Amino acid sequence: MILRIFFLVLMSVAISTAQPSRKILYNGVIHTATEEAFSGYVVVNGETIEKVGRGAPPEGNRVDLQGAHLYPGLIDADSALGLVEVESLRATRDQTEVGSLNPNLEARYAFRAESDLVSVARSQGVLVSGVNPLGSVISGQGSVMRLWGWTWEDMTVVPAWTLSLDWPRVTVKPDAKKAEEELEEIGKSLFFVNDAFEEARSYIGSEVEDVKWRALKPYAQGKRPILIRVQTPAEVRSVLEWTDKMKVKPVLVAGRQIDEFGTELAQRKIPVIYQFLFNQNPTRIERYDEHYRTPKALMDQGVLVALSPSGLAFDAREVRDLAGRARAFGLTELQALQTVTLNPARILGVDDRLGSIEAGKEATLVLCEGDLLEVAPKVTRAWGAGVELDLSDRQKELYQKYRKHLIRD
Repeated sequence: MILRIFFLVLMSVAISTAQPSRKILYNGVIHTATEEAFSGYVVVNGETIEKVGRGAPPEGNRVDLQGAHLYPGLIDADSALGLVEVESLRATRDQTEVGSLNPNLEARYAFRAESDLVSVARSQGVLVSGVNPLGSVISGQGSVMRLWGWTWEDMTVVPAWTLSLDWPRVTVKPDAKKAEEELEEIGKSLFFVNDAFEEARSYIGSEVEDVKWRALKPYAQGKRPILIRVQTPAEVRSVLEWTDKMKVKPVLVAGRQIDEFGTELAQRKIPVIYQFLFNQNPTRIERYDEHYRTPKALMDQGVLVALSPSGLAFDAREVRDLAGRARAFGLTELQALQTVTLNPARILGVDDRLGSIEAGKEATLVLCEGDLLEVAPKVTRAWGAGVELDLSDRQKELYQKYRKHLIRD
């Protein structure tokens, strides 16, 4: 009898705290990421968006947004969130595996759901991330992860969206001997990659299955995108030549001077994840704002561009700031928002359910007291698949702790 009463009490508490399956978010400025912002409402039914409209909201369970701005959840297309906690502590770094050939490894298995950096990024409106390995020649497969949930299984959106390939560094050596040594190393790396891809293409399975060739095969056949990090124009040129030869689908992670190849990238339909917007110093022959203007230059040439801080876990919280800075240097409001919502969703292959506020898509939303692409306005609420999320994080806890200490003294 006592157990029965206890069970009924638990059920009543669960029912009283459960969030309604259908709610109308109204009296807000709606930023859909597909059109200009407008005053309106969003009807959320369960995990999905049922309707987006202007004017008076329908009757039902209404949630007053009080004039705040509603956005799709932000997306960081290239990050180490959940794989790295403290860069200086090797025991907390799971982004890199030993060996040069690891196509069978998937980032989701190493993802740490309890990471403090995940909650910090979430509190800044970043609700989805492409979590990608690096450090080997063929480092493994990146996963698309939600930044809320109990376990990595709960948080996985796409188990394997890309293959992470570290392209050999191509620099200009003034010393002829060093230049020759560098070219030799580059040749060895490319031979290793080409040989692995040819082996994977010809793999047809056997009684003793080879998990590496099986994992690599769809990328070698051009069925899935390959994430390639490049730093110099020489590296970009070598990647373009290699991808044309191998008939694969690249996604470039790049920084400065990538806009020089905008026309070629657009013709080949190669998307770019543009990084290091904040920490690239211009050369003596470049404009001071060269790297700030690059996203606009690429998009003007028809390239699909997503902005990502640096690939480091602790930088993921800066996603909104990147879009704001790019807007200040030429992008329209809509274009800037798309670089951290719809465009990364397209690159990650999840734009059918994430990246914009549209009927039928997942209700993963962020509410900000003002312009989300500005530094000062705070993210006040967020919903992941229709469920309101906890926006507390380690930094807020420390702020409150020391604030109380200062007030007491």
